[in-house]
Amino acid sequence: MQTPWIEARQLARAKERNEAFWAGTLDDGPLLWLSAPNARPGAVPPEPDSEDALWTDVDYVIAAAESGLARTHYAGDALPVYTPWLGPDQFAAWLGADMALKPREFTSWITPFVTDWEEHPALCIRPENRWWKLYLALLRRAAEAGKDKWVTGYPDLHCGIDALSAIRGPENLAMDLLTRPDAVHRAMAQMTELATRVINTASNILLPFGQGTSNWTMGWSAKRFFCVGQNDFTCMISPEAFNAFCLQDTLSACRHVDYSLYHLDGPDAIRHVPALLSIEELTCIQWIQGAGAPLPSAWIPLLRQIQDAGKSVQVYYGPSHGASADLRAELEVLCEQLDPARLFFWAIVDSAEEADSLVRHARALAAARRPAQAHFGSNKSTAAQRPRHDGMRKP
Repeated sequence: MQTPWIEARQLARAKERNEAFWAGTLDDGPLLWLSAPNARPGAVPPEPDSEDALWTDVDYVIAAAESGLARTHYAGDALPVYTPWLGPDQFAAWLGADMALKPREFTSWITPFVTDWEEHPALCIRPENRWWKLYLALLRRAAEAGKDKWVTGYPDLHCGIDALSAIRGPENLAMDLLTRPDAVHRAMAQMTELATRVINTASNILLPFGQGTSNWTMGWSAKRFFCVGQNDFTCMISPEAFNAFCLQDTLSACRHVDYSLYHLDGPDAIRHVPALLSIEELTCIQWIQGAGAPLPSAWIPLLRQIQDAGKSVQVYYGPSHGASADLRAELEVLCEQLDPARLFFWAIVDSAEEADSLVRHARALAAARRPAQAHFGSNKSTAAQRPRHDGMRKP
């Protein structure tokens, strides 16, 4: 991975520490992804005439991505990452749903189209699908333009149960779990296969450029690092339903990549943590407490439960999620109460000075607490160190 926006020594150290994090051998404090957007001067491309074109004009999208990345300050272990995106339900659109883009709201809306599972043909992504073709064009152009500049991330996949919720409607799908479980199981099996194909397609485009991999959650590896859990629908169902309909899909995704991160979104998702911790191949869990909820430092028992099961944990501070937090205080609590070697601290801050100050603070904490880190390190069994099912992960 190369980039002109990070000094060579910092870049080499960031790459080394990112790989050490996934391997469970990180030292000198937590993995730190700290960035300050708009901290550097640079030109901004003029916007196209229509709102849709903010996401559909490939030339503009790539130019805007490069402009934003070039004007960002990267501190600690952060690297420039751009993830092409058509909204949270792009996977449903690839399956054939009508989609309306809302780029200025950073979202999109789709219309459910499955009225009866028995009458609907097998779910598939057709090569001629407008949204699939557009996404692949964005991914290819981003990977080409980003060579020696940035990492083009794997797609943000609300596949699996979330895609079924989108194309069927959440209320209808909730009833289907009770009244049509066999139909849902068949549809989920199709989702698992399609997600695997999408990951393989993206890998075949991205990996030859040698920039490594990432996704919308940040983090980096020269190997395949993927966010496997975008299951917002699971906040509506019981642990029993999660185990029955979602666990195998998540397990399959974890086995198909080298390093995996599950997006645990809000207090209603906590009920599924025991099932997630049973997945040996799952590497890391991202905790998003939700807008208005207490900061990550208030969730130590949950985060410790995740680490005690041999997983790493990621916490995030940014728009709508603790952006105004005292990040120095958060670092102090988290590094004191958790194993810093398995802590991924991701924050978007206001200035380069703030980002660099937080890096220095974290390293000072690590230096002062090395004896405690050594104690934590005596039980560093992580999913990344366990045997993997290599035959199930090849593209």
